[in-house]
Amino acid sequence: MQKVLTFAAGAAVGFVLGTRSGRQTYEKMRHQSLELWHNPAVQEKVSGATETVKDKAPQVQHKVGELAKKATHHHHTETSSTTTPTNGAPLGDAATPAPAAPTPTEAEPTTAAPPTRGESAG
Repeated sequence: MQKVLTFAAGAAVGFVLGTRSGRQTYEKMRHQSLELWHNPAVQEKVSGATETVKDKAPQVQHKVGELAKKATHHHHTETSSTTTPTNGAPLGDAATPAPAAPTPTEAEPTTAAPPTRGESAG
């Protein structure tokens, strides 16, 4: 029982110290990232990137729209020119239903009884 209490106390101390250390590291990283974000050179680059995106967005939108129309048109022409249904039969035969699978008949009686306990099957 003393080993369990010692382990629990050690885990608790490690947790508290790790939490404090982790919190300090987090605060340090947070502070550095905020300093970097508010740096005038970084803000200049962010503004430039924002303007570039705003300028290019209509062109990209137009190009994507054209490509989508081409893809849709290409897909429709491929599917509308198909003359074979999915089952592989010509269109003239597609209306004719495929023959039904044979229905199972009553089970034929077996001629030999299954092996009993201790007997071999062969």
